[in-house]
Amino acid sequence: MEKDELSLRLENIIPRMYGVEFDSVINWTIKKGEQWAVVGLNGSGKTLLADLVCGRHAVRQGNVTYGFWDEERDRAAGYHYPTDRIRKVSFESAYLLADYKNMYYQQRFSSTENEDMPTVRELVDSMKLPEEEKQTYCSRLNLTPLLDKHIIMLSSGELRRVLIANVLMQKPALLIFDNPFIGLDKEMMVELNLFFDELAQFQQMVFLVPALNEIPNCVTDVLPAKGKDFGTSMKRAEFFASEHPCLVPDWKMPSEVILPKSVVERREYDIAVKLSDINISYPGRTLFKNLNWEIKRGEKWALLGPNGAGKSTLLSLFVGDNPRAYSQNITIFGRKRGSGESIWDIKRPIGYISSEMHLYFHEDQPCLKIIASGFFDTIGLFRKCSEEQERVGLEWMRLLGIEHLATRSFLKISGGEQRLVLLARTLVKNPDLLILDEPLHGLDIPHKQRARQVIEAYCSQPDRCLIYVTHRREEIPSCVDHFFELKKL
Repeated sequence: MEKDELSLRLENIIPRMYGVEFDSVINWTIKKGEQWAVVGLNGSGKTLLADLVCGRHAVRQGNVTYGFWDEERDRAAGYHYPTDRIRKVSFESAYLLADYKNMYYQQRFSSTENEDMPTVRELVDSMKLPEEEKQTYCSRLNLTPLLDKHIIMLSSGELRRVLIANVLMQKPALLIFDNPFIGLDKEMMVELNLFFDELAQFQQMVFLVPALNEIPNCVTDVLPAKGKDFGTSMKRAEFFASEHPCLVPDWKMPSEVILPKSVVERREYDIAVKLSDINISYPGRTLFKNLNWEIKRGEKWALLGPNGAGKSTLLSLFVGDNPRAYSQNITIFGRKRGSGESIWDIKRPIGYISSEMHLYFHEDQPCLKIIASGFFDTIGLFRKCSEEQERVGLEWMRLLGIEHLATRSFLKISGGEQRLVLLARTLVKNPDLLILDEPLHGLDIPHKQRARQVIEAYCSQPDRCLIYVTHRREEIPSCVDHFFELKKL
């Protein structure tokens, strides 16, 4: 093949990764003009392959050829290595926009501590592009209403759009999207799919996806992945017309779910949460005006609304993460906020996962310890767990099919596996109130089914409450019979 036709070639590659064995070599060729999807279940090796292409893993055997690299031209343009011309967009890419390692989770809800954080406008202004081109990206990705918002204040869907604009403005030769539609409402998913069609006219892309319905329309070629083995690539039509062993798990769905015995003291209550005439506003924006909501013992709710409607901010009032709660009329499990309770008193009966929580786990800790931190409601484990707590943590891992990750570093597993670990962390107390903010995003279909099975088992307990947040109504558990929808004011 002529170099002019080649974008990327991996020949007989074996990565050099401590503790990870490879049964077969990796071969993959991307020609110019092709748009690829790497398709496989969570933990199949999609992220590993992308990180290999991006130069984040060394190569023990084989050769990597970057056909888009012109040494004289690209070095003159300020690039040092071929991998400098590759960009990857994942949820973790937020680290490139703001210094999350020096932030704490509750900081996004405290406006007085965010003044030093960059705004979307500052990020856009820093890009060395003609003003007209910047405006085109901002308009197409609907960033104009976000320009004066601080990065840390963005919702997960808003952050996703800013990440995409940021990497596009860097003019990469190859752009890799890990779970491209994660965190987006259906309207924005349709818009982004159309935008990918436009990008495909001039931008080469690779998409890492865990399911058939996550493959963008512009994809021309598919590489299946299973168990860190990358099969024979094929054209899109051929892939859709064939069997899909890469999407069939090696495990079977359990016939029934028996929850671990709770080791947390239960409390008696009639009303879990009561919000009365809630008013929350930020400079230039009103989120809630005279909002009222009451959640009674045993009720199962879905919280709905478009990106940026304020769902995460509303939940932060429940769980002790938002300092504005003290000036509002809020009662949690019969106790009025601001009556002398500690943040740990508030969090004790609640299990909570949010779509961006994993950005704040910075310590290189085993997954079991991350799960055990749910007993103490901390971002990371800073106290020694009892043997009983570790045993319960392992039981929740087995229920979700991730017990093999117990000793693995949380920072070195895939994004989908991280989501499952944090779901186990949220469930580990078998809490009185379970709050799940987009819990299934980034999961493949079998793991979604297994997670739903566990959530349904939790909900079968008549005295437990659930708040389930999602943009995809088909993911709402069948036990949910109450709905609360937010509109943008």
